[in-house]
Amino acid sequence: MGTPNNNGSTEKTGSAAFPSFKMPNIDMNAIMESYKKNLEVLGLINKMSIEVCNGITKLQSAFVKQMMTDIGSIWEKAGKPSDMMTKFSEVTRDTVEKAIGNNKKISEMIVSTNKELSAAITKRVKDSVEEAKNIVNKK
Repeated sequence: MGTPNNNGSTEKTGSAAFPSFKMPNIDMNAIMESYKKNLEVLGLINKMSIEVCNGITKLQSAFVKQMMTDIGSIWEKAGKPSDMMTKFSEVTRDTVEKAIGNNKKISEMIVSTNKELSAAITKRVKDSVEEAKNIVNKK
């Protein structure tokens, strides 16, 4: 930091104790641009997170709706109690298979999104390091 003058501003050269010390010129526009890019990546992260949550919600809703329809069909299609048990077993088996497939889709969505977000964050960190080198202008 510079030393305060009588008028309240700071000078860019060092004090008597450090006569050769000079404050570097800092590019405030570069700092603001870097922060802007950081915010853009955060916006991307939020957008993708919301999209994945919405996708998971839609899959789960569709699954529950189909499961309820399938269970309801047991009562409609089965006449005798033994037919009802057979149909119930079939519907239960099908529901478990669909649940496994549903969980697989959800896992794939999460893994895919994590890969994309990790790549975006890694790129932004690398870019930030390069930007930080250029924030202080060299004379």
